[in-house]
Amino acid sequence: MGTDRLHPHTVQLTLNSQRKSSEQARRHLLCSRCEQCLNQNGEKWVLDKCYRGQGRFRLRSELRKKSPLSGCEIEAYAASDEEAARLAYFCLSVVWRASLCDWFCRGETYEQIDLGRYQEDIRKYMKGDAGAPCRVGVMVMLSALERPKLEMCLPLRYREDSYHCYRFHIPGVTFVATVGGTEEDRISVLQPPHPILIGTMGDKRAQDEMMLLLGKTPPRGFEAPLVDGTEKG
Repeated sequence: MGTDRLHPHTVQLTLNSQRKSSEQARRHLLCSRCEQCLNQNGEKWVLDKCYRGQGRFRLRSELRKKSPLSGCEIEAYAASDEEAARLAYFCLSVVWRASLCDWFCRGETYEQIDLGRYQEDIRKYMKGDAGAPCRVGVMVMLSALERPKLEMCLPLRYREDSYHCYRFHIPGVTFVATVGGTEEDRISVLQPPHPILIGTMGDKRAQDEMMLLLGKTPPRGFEAPLVDGTEKG
């Protein structure tokens, strides 16, 4: 993101540097037919619906026209079949590509993640040779901030309860792919009622990650106030 007229360059934050550039993480990996499939089945739709700056957040606006799901601790809505399919496909395609090899951007190496046996299950799903993989979930959380931050990150791997988790952000949206564990307690847009959450948990995670990269570690027990994104007019 950040390559339009108002945001010609992004800032890459790492533990070692801060660099401003329009360069993106790229690898010559897939054939043009596969790239087109990924674009048409997920990328194009998601990038149109995510937060685009200047108050444009189509997916959140469309969801809030519906009645929220009852019994949820936070704001949540049932995704349509298309919304669920596009979001899940996009999330799993990003995580799957991150598992194929190391990625390089602006002098930094981002090591490939390990999906284990689920890598092949996800590949078959994306190719259309199989349905949604068993014991694989996709949690989607939209930012509740008036102005979400225009930021993104490559998938981060961690363990939570019985799941292996892979989290990444794009403007206004946090995705968490989960593999393993049990189906019963999984929050996933792949399973009825196909929930999409709206809150600030994803924003908090993203802000904490940014602060760590900037070398700012808050004292134990202190929670940094959540800050809206800033945009140039």
